[in-house]
Amino acid sequence: MDLKTTRFSAILLVLAMLLAGCAGQAEPEPIEGCTDERAENFDSAAEVDDGSCVFPDSDGDGIFDFDEVAGCTDSAADNFDAAATDDDGSCLIPWESEYGVNWVEHDGGEDCECSDGSDWTFWSRDADTSRVILYFQGGGACWEDQSCQRPGGTYKTTVHDDDPSIASVFHDDVYGIGNFRNQANPLADWSWVYVPYCTGDVHIGMKTGIYADINVSHHGHANSQFAYNFMLDNYPDAETILVTGSSAGSIPSPMYGAQVAVDYPDAQVLIFNDGSDGLFTNGSYDFYDIWNLNETMQDFPRADNLNFNVMDSGDLIIAAYEIDNSIRFGRFSDSNDGTMRMFSALLGHDVTLSYKDQILRSEQKAEDHGIDLSAYMTAGDGHTILLSDRFYTLETEGVSFLDWFTAWIEGENVEDVHCTDC
Repeated sequence: MDLKTTRFSAILLVLAMLLAGCAGQAEPEPIEGCTDERAENFDSAAEVDDGSCVFPDSDGDGIFDFDEVAGCTDSAADNFDAAATDDDGSCLIPWESEYGVNWVEHDGGEDCECSDGSDWTFWSRDADTSRVILYFQGGGACWEDQSCQRPGGTYKTTVHDDDPSIASVFHDDVYGIGNFRNQANPLADWSWVYVPYCTGDVHIGMKTGIYADINVSHHGHANSQFAYNFMLDNYPDAETILVTGSSAGSIPSPMYGAQVAVDYPDAQVLIFNDGSDGLFTNGSYDFYDIWNLNETMQDFPRADNLNFNVMDSGDLIIAAYEIDNSIRFGRFSDSNDGTMRMFSALLGHDVTLSYKDQILRSEQKAEDHGIDLSAYMTAGDGHTILLSDRFYTLETEGVSFLDWFTAWIEGENVEDVHCTDC
């Protein structure tokens, strides 16, 4: 073997030894740690995340700081943000009565039920116990085959959707005097007994009516008297009591107002009719038979002086005034109330009669009797105001209804307001 060959073999042997040494070494291990830059323990040298990351949660609410959404988290606020997780102090909380909303539902008694036989319940709201509202809900009426043939059409049949606590939490003016988050509401701090209506008998019947193919439980008197007795038991020391209602609930308000005047001889009683002033009966129907008024009227003081079959709203006011001439009376009317004109037609009245003229006739009848009746009549075919946004917005002949009603509630002598172009 020559020298050249020997050198080449030596080189090959060295290379083989070097290669053999490299093949025997292990691969270097990757560096583990927290690789998420949002973590408090982020490791910039880490190559593989080992699950050890610790993320900041400054307020300890279980939501990482980088997932927090700043905004208003108070559902009572006007600018409540359902997506917000972190309150930023931006909440705009509307004014609320110091007594809150605070509605409570109560079961009725043994004879209490709705026209379809379903359960009847009523509501109360504790606030200033010296000032109480007894409010009768409206909801049509039913007294013969035609008016009774459409349950839920011309008369309410259940109280299942009558939860005032739902309406009262709105921050707009939808619920009128029942909006306890409107500082302008003059009744926001008053206690309430709210009497739902579902019996088709303007709260005064006690009979099962049989009409065509349907039976109707006219148990309005039992329902309302049960709620009335609740008021007697729970607000015995009331100093001011407002008895009112809207539409069908407005009609019996003077009768219950007279009852209140007898049972609370030292209290100031106010009666306010809302949306019933042009309605009257003319002997076309015998409501004493239809609704069993011969029995139910016995619970009202001196109701035998009142002929429910031939009367108008002025007669109801006069009957209450003769029980107690210290009662204060007020009323609201729409000059061409479409709902009441429909019921006038069902009662068999001449549809060409002016509803406005009947409002004014009943008003004049009461005033001729010496009653100081405060009246507000606006133009149009609307219906009721107490639980409407109109309570805060209506103006007639330059007079705000809110201001007028507030002054009347506070005992001021208010001038009558009558629309001129109506």
